[in-house]
Amino acid sequence: CLYTRKKKKPPSTMVVGVKRTDPEEFGTRSSRRLRRTSNMVPARIQDSSGVSTYCSLDIGVLNKVQKSRSRYNTIMQVKLDEDEPFPALIRKIQIEPVSDRIQHVNLVRYNPEVGIEVDIPVLWINEEKSPGVKKGGVVNQVLQKVRVVCRSTDIPKTIEVDIAGMDVGDRKWLTELSLPENMEVAPLPHYDNCPALTIGRTRVSMLEERKQREAAAAEAGDGKKKK
Repeated sequence: CLYTRKKKKPPSTMVVGVKRTDPEEFGTRSSRRLRRTSNMVPARIQDSSGVSTYCSLDIGVLNKVQKSRSRYNTIMQVKLDEDEPFPALIRKIQIEPVSDRIQHVNLVRYNPEVGIEVDIPVLWINEEKSPGVKKGGVVNQVLQKVRVVCRSTDIPKTIEVDIAGMDVGDRKWLTELSLPENMEVAPLPHYDNCPALTIGRTRVSMLEERKQREAAAAEAGDGKKKK
């Protein structure tokens, strides 16, 4: 079966920032000066209706989230000026290739009532308990990530696929996916007949199967000759 591992909910990640209202503060020079003279980076936060808020955010917390594999499905708490904190997720991060420093970040304000689409990495477990793998088969991961529609404040970091008992030729379909409450697989067209992974045959396993068939045929032939 496919399932998500239940883990303890991590503490909320709080990011402090300052709103920017002057259009001149959004320019290249101003953004460069902001990054050079402070521990802040320019950012844009968009809500579900498409309205954007421009601000500067603390780079320290963003660096920690950016280095995480689950950076695009980590719910952060954003506090701008004296406003109440609100949940948000990273949508895009612009990185300077030489210094590896964050240059700009785009976030989306998260409203559980509306929901949001996020991509969750797919992992498989219990490979040693798969008959297909023991025969020389290989795990073909069709999807590295699965896009889901989330209306929950608890987004799993990964989706784990249990391949115990899977033989060569077996597949695990997205329709078999068991997700937490208020979460479902996104209705993407190519998801209709798409497996999460399969157990495929290698040349070694195909050659071994051929040898077994030839040996069985030879044995059957010898049995007929004796008669």
